[in-house]
Amino acid sequence: MMKFTRYVATVMSLMLALSLMAIEPQDAVNKFAGDKALRHALVGVAVYDIDSMRTIAGNHIDLAVITASTMKTVTSTAALEYLGADFKFKTPVYLLGDTLQGRLAGNLLVVGTGDPTIGSKYFKSNPSIVSEIVEALKRCGITRIDGRIVVDESLYRFPYYNIHWDVGDLAWDYGAAVHPFNYRDNVTNVSFKIDKWGRFSDAKLTPSATGVQIINRTTMSTSHSDFDMALEYGTPAVVLTGEIKPGSHEFTVTNPLPQAAFIDELMRALASAGIAVGNDDDVLSDVPHPQRMPLVTHESPVLPEIITSLLDRSDNMFAHALLRAVAVNSKGWKGGDVDRAGIQQVTRMLDHYGCDTDALFMRDGSGLARAGRASARMLVQMLAAVAEKRYGDVRLCDLMPKAGKRIGNLLPNTHLRSDIVLKSGSMTDVQCFVGYYPANKPRYAFAVLVNNYNCTRADLKDKIDRLLINLFDDK
Repeated sequence: MMKFTRYVATVMSLMLALSLMAIEPQDAVNKFAGDKALRHALVGVAVYDIDSMRTIAGNHIDLAVITASTMKTVTSTAALEYLGADFKFKTPVYLLGDTLQGRLAGNLLVVGTGDPTIGSKYFKSNPSIVSEIVEALKRCGITRIDGRIVVDESLYRFPYYNIHWDVGDLAWDYGAAVHPFNYRDNVTNVSFKIDKWGRFSDAKLTPSATGVQIINRTTMSTSHSDFDMALEYGTPAVVLTGEIKPGSHEFTVTNPLPQAAFIDELMRALASAGIAVGNDDDVLSDVPHPQRMPLVTHESPVLPEIITSLLDRSDNMFAHALLRAVAVNSKGWKGGDVDRAGIQQVTRMLDHYGCDTDALFMRDGSGLARAGRASARMLVQMLAAVAEKRYGDVRLCDLMPKAGKRIGNLLPNTHLRSDIVLKSGSMTDVQCFVGYYPANKPRYAFAVLVNNYNCTRADLKDKIDRLLINLFDDK
């Protein structure tokens, strides 16, 4: 009996040891792709061994599928390649006109250069452009501006949102457009009240944006809220739609006029500093070429800081701003379709690294466009190509977030929570991840792109956790 007990214990120990061993990479991918919840899904998976420069496992690796925000890794890489690790957005401010005895007979001119970080809540330690302007005017001894505060947005043309973004996304904070001059993340809070009779009151935008209307097209419901918003750029206005319950309400929405919010804030700061603004539109009407004197230049954080922030938060506006920065800073930029020009630069970079760009259908810099697609092969080829490339003293993998709790419930209980860096991407019926293992010295690049799955998102994330554990947990 004792021998039999020891035999059973030995067999069970052996079975346990075998169960803990990661299965072969292709078997792990096959098991994942063959899940019944993915029977009708588009599943693109690629696992690339960087040392041997070959794909060691995959499923539909050449299928072009919706990537969602994993496209941000492509844009971020292109920005590092073309702009460099020391790049900063620089926004110049000029005195336009003559100055005499503390008086500017002209306008204060701010020239937009596409910086997405001006006034951003995510870079609070960066200097405030409003404070920089006020202090610079004080140093110049200027106590009055006869003309206006003018923001030059001629860097690229309207529309400032990407034409491939869904119209339903444009009003929400994640769908904020990228202007030549951006301010406070190009969002604002809309607040209002609905009383028990359905009357709409106390509507306001905070911070304020002169010229932006709030249009109420909601109907009252005593039992539930089914609320949505739309953005009318021609008006411009935030349009409230759907059914909503009585009470006080507040939502974060896109600000279609970020320059108006900036001017309003600057005007108040100037008034507090005792600097008057005359708002005279005709002050320079008879001056053919008014003198332009530099006042101050506002600088953004360095590019790696911007990329770290946007990848961590999956910020669509920041990512798309980098695509446009790649375009306008490229050799021979002469205007035109800024998004197309940026995508052309990205494609050149990928071609240079030998990536399969036939499977790239890039439409924007963030992946918010549902028409944007790429293959798992192309994504791992790019990740592998730059795995150890340094931009200044950082690599792309250094800027990507650790896996942590960003996928499912299984991975955080393993060493992979800190040994994998990745970028996620999600939208309705889409869940994707791309990344590296190990985090500090990548040997493998992976891409998992799933469209149209028949389970909850939480269940799918657990399945992706299991896939990554099977692939990497014993390596």
